[in-house]
Amino acid sequence: MASPHFESRPEHMPLPALLARTGAAVGRFRHGVTAGHGLTTTSLAGLGVLAHAGGLSHRELAAELGVTPATLTPVVDTLEREGSLRRERDPADRRVVRLRITDAGRRRLATAHEQVEVVYRERLPHLTAEEEAVVRRYLLAVLDAVDEDGA
Repeated sequence: MASPHFESRPEHMPLPALLARTGAAVGRFRHGVTAGHGLTTTSLAGLGVLAHAGGLSHRELAAELGVTPATLTPVVDTLEREGSLRRERDPADRRVVRLRITDAGRRRLATAHEQVEVVYRERLPHLTAEEEAVVRRYLLAVLDAVDEDGA
């Protein structure tokens, strides 16, 4: 039986393999950029979600980010220690702890997000609005097809 051929050159990879390789490379790039601001990609995304969603429980924030609550715990601990978020008891249900972004966290988010966006604009290929719409539709369709968590 012949062995399957695995192409290692991106220009010849099947599209699913190229998509996976690109996603991994973008993830590494994003990690490096956010690390330059003392954040992880998860902590930056978490601050962004909290800035727009208000007080979420730990479990709700983990679901929004597509990570497990256990993965999120050290991120939340670090952000709280650094003063970027705070934990508060929910007044309606004292068993629930809500995570809220602080003013310092909002400032940190704004600065990091602005600088990360500058780096992205400088490095990533520029697309027309029409090209971006096509790529966005395709990536959302891929995500819908393979994301078992429904994120």
